[in-house]
Amino acid sequence: MIKLKNVRPGVLIVADAGLRLAPGQVVEVESLTTQMERGIAEGRLARVDKAEGNGSAPPETGGGGRAEPDDADLSKLPAAEAISRVGSEDDAARLKAHLATEKRRTVIDALKKRLAEVEGGAR
Repeated sequence: MIKLKNVRPGVLIVADAGLRLAPGQVVEVESLTTQMERGIAEGRLARVDKAEGNGSAPPETGGGGRAEPDDADLSKLPAAEAISRVGSEDDAARLKAHLATEKRRTVIDALKKRLAEVEGGAR
């Protein structure tokens, strides 16, 4: 079984597999379809290693510096990984700190959306 995670801030549809993935959703599949492979290559999907357990961060090839702690500066990560980390963040103070330093529009949008979710859930 192969575990895949939607790292986009929005819904991802994989038509050839009949999947509709919510942001951050992890799904197990028997094999990769053409659209799944393309999604991985384009950074929309990430393969989740079994060692990670909950799939909180998308694994990539074991390149140097990729295994950073959760409080790492998002600006040093590719946009897809940064958005994935934002989706799993529950601390409003950290989200605000990242929002103050982030320059990429897609990551800023994900930060604002997650911050609204976190602060809205505290009511």
